[in-house]
Amino acid sequence: MLSSSRRVRCRRALHTALAVACLVAAYPSASAAAEGQRYVPPITAFIFNESPYITTEIRPFFLYHKIPDEFVTTGGSVTAVGAQLRLAVTDRLALIATKDGYVDIDFDAALPDEDGWANLAFGAKYAVIADPEEETFVTVGARYELPSGDLNSGGLSIQGDGDGFIDVFVTGATMVSERAGIQGSLGVDMALDNDHDSSFLHASVHGNYEVTEGFFGVVEANVVSTVDDGTRTDSAVVGSFEGVDVFNFGNNDSGTVATAAFGARLRITDSVMLGLAYEFPVTGREDIFDDRVTTDAVITF
Repeated sequence: MLSSSRRVRCRRALHTALAVACLVAAYPSASAAAEGQRYVPPITAFIFNESPYITTEIRPFFLYHKIPDEFVTTGGSVTAVGAQLRLAVTDRLALIATKDGYVDIDFDAALPDEDGWANLAFGAKYAVIADPEEETFVTVGARYELPSGDLNSGGLSIQGDGDGFIDVFVTGATMVSERAGIQGSLGVDMALDNDHDSSFLHASVHGNYEVTEGFFGVVEANVVSTVDDGTRTDSAVVGSFEGVDVFNFGNNDSGTVATAAFGARLRITDSVMLGLAYEFPVTGREDIFDDRVTTDAVITF
């Protein structure tokens, strides 16, 4: 049974998400994608890896994430479902809501299973370079992650405590041929209470190739590197682990994790795309990242 306070928080988060979704659907689009631009957004690391394109869209997502056996729980899995929202205010400025959703964590041992809401993150991005003819875009942005979630297991705070985060980023994309495009992003996710949470540098690279009309092969790589350890979780107890892009354990000893991903996007209509990718670590350090499957739908307006 959900506690009374958790039910209230769940209802508030759901009502907020529904209100923003209705606003996105009703708002007149100033979207680059709506003007016929070649738009193939990344699939993995979607919380940090923001596209430089200015779009109005709803992006529901689902991920299944396996926890490695080396973690204190000797394995387990994370399932998350939610939706990202973007609203193009002008052809250069967009409001974004990029983290939300419901999370179900099944640990194999040591910690009790947990489910609940993830934190909410929202902000804005601005295209400082927008050259549609050359298909070249460079965008800067910032977002605030509100500690609104409610995920705690066995005394381990996973979401919902602390003072939240400020993430600042730059992202860019261009075409390298008639069929191939690339995108890269770089940012810093800064904990506002750096004793409670860890702060990270994040970087991503995305490449896509149009194999046949409307079908794109996708290759991606992501790096998350701790720049300031938290202090609330003792590595002597749970090991030297961090939550990578979904969670933040505030571990006092963490490092760098890099992943690679392979997948595809399929354009169903001019305004609907589907995506699927398989992601896995390529560094000796894995933290809680064994492997992950991510799928989404991008619905532009």
